Amino acid sequence: MSPFLRSGLLLLAALPLAACNSLTADSVATFRILADGKLNRISPEQINNPKADTLFIAAGRAEGLYVAPAGSSGVIQWYGLTEQLETQYGRITQLVGLETDVNAPLNQDDPFVQGLLTVADGTEVVRSVDLPLTYQTGLLQSATYYRGPLEQLASEPGQPYQRIDEHVRMPDLAFETTNYYWVDPATGRVRRSIQQPAPGMLTMDMLFSYQSAQGEQP
Repeated sequence: MSPFLRSGLLLLAALPLAACNSLTADSVATFRILADGKLNRISPEQINNPKADTLFIAAGRAEGLYVAPAGSSGVIQWYGLTEQLETQYGRITQLVGLETDVNAPLNQDDPFVQGLLTVADGTEVVRSVDLPLTYQTGLLQSATYYRGPLEQLASEPGQPYQRIDEHVRMPDLAFETTNYYWVDPATGRVRRSIQQPAPGMLTMDMLFSYQSAQGEQP
């Protein structure tokens, strides 16, 4: 387990509020609210008119809006009230504070690092995944990539995005899933993705919003 992951919850407790955009207060306190049926709906105005690069997540009946620290690109740590979420070029690579913590770093030659628009059909990579809360480390995860059609998001009619399908397998856990990524052909940035980070976790529908001043891909 990485030192960063071990200290993640302490970092959350020590994070000064002044360092966070005010939108952070609208993040769900934790996705565990699913257990008692509470809802936390994020207004369309906040999603569509963010004041910073933002990540909106819908998982089951819960919603959360996370804000990127100023100057973030590539690897981004997004902070909620009790969760920590890390993405690298649009893929979840670390979760802290949920029912299942996940640490799934990318390889240097990973398709996300190289750019999803350049990945060839049938490309396969193998990663090492840790699930710290169940003391499972070094689990092998294979992922195979295929290019889907150009598709439009309901919120952006007329704007085509390239869909990339990621077929994920973890034989040690008898786990298989397919994640989807909608990539802007002009910038190579992931605009939307649907991911299931680990067995037993809810599928996360993720929408990335970027400010024009942020020149690099989150």
